[in-house]
Amino acid sequence: MTDHQITVGIMKMDVAGRDAGGLSELIQRATKRFTKVLRHAPRLQVRSLTFDGPTVTPEQAGYSALDFVQIGINEKTERKLAFLLIVTEVELAAASVSYLLALPSQLTNVAIVSTKRLADFESDEARDQDLLTRRLTTLMLHCFGRLLNLDYQSDPTNYMARIRAPEDLDGMDHFSERQSERMATSLPEEANDRFSEGNKFVFVLRQLAGNLPRIVRGALRSNPLRIATKLPTMIATALSVIILLIFGGETWDFAVSVSARQLTVFVVVSFLAATLVLYRAFSFRLISTRHGKTSESAVVTAGATYLALVLTLCCLLLLFGLLMYGVVVFVFPDPLMSTWTSDQDGSTAGAHFRLVVFLAAVGILSGSLGGSADSRSVVRNVLFAADET
Repeated sequence: MTDHQITVGIMKMDVAGRDAGGLSELIQRATKRFTKVLRHAPRLQVRSLTFDGPTVTPEQAGYSALDFVQIGINEKTERKLAFLLIVTEVELAAASVSYLLALPSQLTNVAIVSTKRLADFESDEARDQDLLTRRLTTLMLHCFGRLLNLDYQSDPTNYMARIRAPEDLDGMDHFSERQSERMATSLPEEANDRFSEGNKFVFVLRQLAGNLPRIVRGALRSNPLRIATKLPTMIATALSVIILLIFGGETWDFAVSVSARQLTVFVVVSFLAATLVLYRAFSFRLISTRHGKTSESAVVTAGATYLALVLTLCCLLLLFGLLMYGVVVFVFPDPLMSTWTSDQDGSTAGAHFRLVVFLAAVGILSGSLGGSADSRSVVRNVLFAADET
């Protein structure tokens, strides 16, 4: 629990640098409405920040919301904010839909909101400043609710209703009493706004232990099985290596002769190396303040990211093991199992188990090296974005 007021930053990010469509004035009006709706949380402060750089270069599909998340992490850390809503005027590219209105990242406590599609720019709605203000305010409240882990509601008038089109924002006008109570209760828990004082290592260990339920929840929410499906290069690299090894006599000799202790050490080292490689490839760059302080939010984000990748590799380890066991049982010639090895019988259940575990460990180790070439934006989208609005 925090013993001070919790700060929510609302930051304007004018990518074009020309205050298109009166972005500053629109955000100021929306921030006033946003603050008024959240007046039930007396410990909450809302700050409006102005941000005019750096330049964000669009990708082939447009501006990626995750690029803004990295900027948001930096700003949130340096300004010691609990939550940050970034409002930009450019269109955000989406992975599963044609465009994004917003992208809340519950793992980082950063949400990206775009004003580009609040209204059709060729319609009269685009010139209705009051309508745009109401829609932007509602979208900001919806994203803030998602950052606080509020569930979607079937009531179309609730702020947490699903948004399928900008017009849906017009009918959303309230949080329920139960939601308001939950927000007030969960604000201190979800803020993650502590900063290190003294020994950083002790601070990190303390925050990992204290935030373990939140870390586990964030890792499971990212769905390790789904992450595995976003790593085709890793899977292809792993399979190409282990299929080649299983038809080599030396591999069978090693599997038959290796001790349980040696195999355990190899599997553990391979697993740790693979997770570190993938973590460096797909995690966000987590920074300290200019005073060298580490934030609780950074520790939680790093912990959940690493745990999600560990669970993903566990899924792949099991997959490779089952696949190789199927090859041993149904594909590999039976006579070779006992005659290919140097001086022991390779057809026993113990030999098969050691072979399968060894090949699965080799698979995740070699696959992680190739998997780092997989699309960073795709994997990050699964890791850090709970949903696309």
